[in-house]
Amino acid sequence: MIAFLFSGSFKKQAKFNKFVKELKDDVVTLTLQPVPEELYVQPLAEERNQANRRLPAVFVIPPFPRDIQTRLDNKEACQKSSRDRHKIIRVLHEAMLEYTMYPTNAEYVQVVKALIMKYPFLIDMEGNGYDTWHQSLKRKFKAERAPLIHNDEVKRSKEKFGNRGSRGSTETAGTCPRPVSELWEEVDRIHPSAVNLCHRLKEGFTCIVPKVIKLVEGKSTLAKIYSELREELLAEQLPEVDFRAALVMLPLIFKEKVDHFISVGQRVSWSPYPTVQLGDSDWKMAFARKVPISVRVDGVDLCQGTGVEEGVIAAFCAYFVFNLAYPPYLKKTLTFLQRTILNITEVGDKALPVTITRTINLLF
Repeated sequence: MIAFLFSGSFKKQAKFNKFVKELKDDVVTLTLQPVPEELYVQPLAEERNQANRRLPAVFVIPPFPRDIQTRLDNKEACQKSSRDRHKIIRVLHEAMLEYTMYPTNAEYVQVVKALIMKYPFLIDMEGNGYDTWHQSLKRKFKAERAPLIHNDEVKRSKEKFGNRGSRGSTETAGTCPRPVSELWEEVDRIHPSAVNLCHRLKEGFTCIVPKVIKLVEGKSTLAKIYSELREELLAEQLPEVDFRAALVMLPLIFKEKVDHFISVGQRVSWSPYPTVQLGDSDWKMAFARKVPISVRVDGVDLCQGTGVEEGVIAAFCAYFVFNLAYPPYLKKTLTFLQRTILNITEVGDKALPVTITRTINLLF
């Protein structure tokens, strides 16, 4: 073999033989010690978590609603209309929420500068050119972080389950994720009812499962996966599978994204809002059986359970326990669950938006 490798060169063959002999004579024994998990797992998680809380170095201004985008394309001074200005701020707010609920001052400036750079005609006539945009965006974030529940209840819940740091991090009580049942038990304590939260979800949602599925039929990849799975199942398996599938696809009927609420497999969520992380590798298995789940907030595992049902109700409850306002990109779905399915009301609740009432009329 050596002759074949070094054909025509006796010198190289001899040199290689000597090298092999030296390796055989000098035996080195290595003893490997296991590295504690926290030394390599936790720092990596923290680095990812920190990175995902910050805006990217180059923030891309998202597209605006058609009416606003048309005015901007025509170089109209939209800042002079409070209605148009509000819509622009709302879109910027939603885009920033993809990364953090607690932007730094530098990030506010970064975003409004990007806006002015793309649409120079929106510049303020006085000052630095963007201060009014900066203040409007800042006020929007402050308003959206308004409390969901009474301050005394907030304090008690935070003492029991942990606190949200000033930068949006979640410091959970204890070192291990809690069982999901503790979250809904806490909300049941805050909002007492003759029927507990889980039963209300089961009873209230079961009656609309067929219509939810009908409304999303053929409109998404998830609906296609569900349809294929359904053909493979026995009749007695269908009720549970239908329930899970409808619960997962509920955001679609409000034109909201499922992956803002539920992630599957290795797609770990770094959202600052409560999200459900499914332990299985694909949606078909998540529909077919009760897979392990965890609820994550800011990249931290808050609690663990089994099945989509437990994940959704636990993530919903986390909004109350940690005093979080619903994110704009999932507000319709969560408001529908709260007000219509679980029958939870708050002092000062406004009337349901028309977009939600129209959907309710289709479902009931």
